Amino acid sequence: MGFDVRQFSSDKILKHIDRVDAWLKGENPPPITVELDMTNVCNHRCPECSGWYFRDRNGDFLPLDMARDIVRQLAEAKVRGLIFTGGGEPLCHPDIIEIVRLAHGLKLDIGFITNGTLIDKRIAGVLLECCTWLRVSLDAASKKTFKKLHGLDGKAFDKIVDNILLLTKMKRSLNSKATIGVGYLTSDHTKDEMHDMSVLCKRLGVDYLQFRPLQIHNNGKFEYHHADIEEEIFRCLKESHDGYKVLYSKHKYDMMKDKNYGRNYRKCFGHQFAAVIGADARMYVCCHMRGFGKYCIGDLKKDRFKEIWGSRRRQGVVDNIDFRDCVPLCRDNTFNQILWNIKEPREHINFL
Repeated sequence: MGFDVRQFSSDKILKHIDRVDAWLKGENPPPITVELDMTNVCNHRCPECSGWYFRDRNGDFLPLDMARDIVRQLAEAKVRGLIFTGGGEPLCHPDIIEIVRLAHGLKLDIGFITNGTLIDKRIAGVLLECCTWLRVSLDAASKKTFKKLHGLDGKAFDKIVDNILLLTKMKRSLNSKATIGVGYLTSDHTKDEMHDMSVLCKRLGVDYLQFRPLQIHNNGKFEYHHADIEEEIFRCLKESHDGYKVLYSKHKYDMMKDKNYGRNYRKCFGHQFAAVIGADARMYVCCHMRGFGKYCIGDLKKDRFKEIWGSRRRQGVVDNIDFRDCVPLCRDNTFNQILWNIKEPREHINFL
């Protein structure tokens, strides 16, 4: 079976109809996916990284014993997918490989997001054995643009490109089923290299390249570069072939044209199905609220996952989500659109 581009479609939440149905009945089902930050430490210096606002004062590493316990709790709670992300760079944690193996042994589907610098043969072998998918954030097709986006010199760029090639070669030799992707954030700084990136990724042998809009922080006033790149995207799509796909987050680019960014719902429902655990062992209502005490739903150093998920504290945080605190085009945005349309009563429901 080839790579399924539908993995990036938000309506895949409906594949988990048992969880959605339980939620519609007023129950509190466990999340489908959990993001776990093993550390806030990172070896890159990306100016627009969402982690900078708390990373400078919070260089946490999850202790090994706690990380083991958390992963076991997630499996026990019937979480289905676990994404190792950040926060910081997962591979900066000295015990990350052991925890990946543990999660795999507990039958959790694993996603892994990395900047790719620290990958070697040993790490690549484990990731290809244990992960459902892994994505390398490269965001540039040249050393000059890479420095602007990641804050590192050309040696780091070359190292990451070499490591992506290592992954794809080892995938073939190991007959791994893991999907290997490359992430590319589009902005005024990167739009001119989109096609070059499409060609580079084809040469490297990855399964897909994904374009997404770069979120500009602008001193806390989140925004996007609104340059029209549709023509360039369509040019890049032509590089796709059997075994390699150029993808883009169409819904995000479309909603950038809407002053409300498609936020036509009045409550956040997506939090029910995707949880976040920071490297401080605290749980947050969503990935964009890491480090914000107002949106902390519990502390795994003090309470168990199941206790936090069913707690009054979590319910209180959820009831007081203020969209003025939320970033445009948040992770749950399209999930919320789907869930809002399901949740809200409609007339004549038997007429499609």
